[in-house]
Amino acid sequence: MDNLNLLRTLTLEELGVLETELLKKRKSKEIVWGLWAGLHFFGAHRFYTENYLYASIMFATTIVPTLGIILLAVYTDIEAFSYFLLWLSICLLSGSLLWSWIDAFFLNKRIETMNHEQERNVIYRIKGLSENE
Repeated sequence: MDNLNLLRTLTLEELGVLETELLKKRKSKEIVWGLWAGLHFFGAHRFYTENYLYASIMFATTIVPTLGIILLAVYTDIEAFSYFLLWLSICLLSGSLLWSWIDAFFLNKRIETMNHEQERNVIYRIKGLSENE
């Protein structure tokens, strides 16, 4: 059953509960875009959308190469293996940046999907229905 049909069956009290719950759980497009604009290379927008696996990978693919570049620049002479590690770190960092920019094209859809799912879950909980009905 879709959300619209379920909404039609809610009483005024249930609609009030639904609105209160959604105000607490709904994700904001403004916040996710603000996080993306300021901290996209750390995956902050993914942490906000509760996509912790990808957020952690984005965070790691930014921090590890950055630390690698700093350590290689400060503590080593650029030799063959150090040169390879430096370029590997630069490539990983560039890939992370590219990934975060591509990710921006899907932010609005991800937020809409999350909010739709939250609404459906709250309605099911209010109506006492299981997900399979």
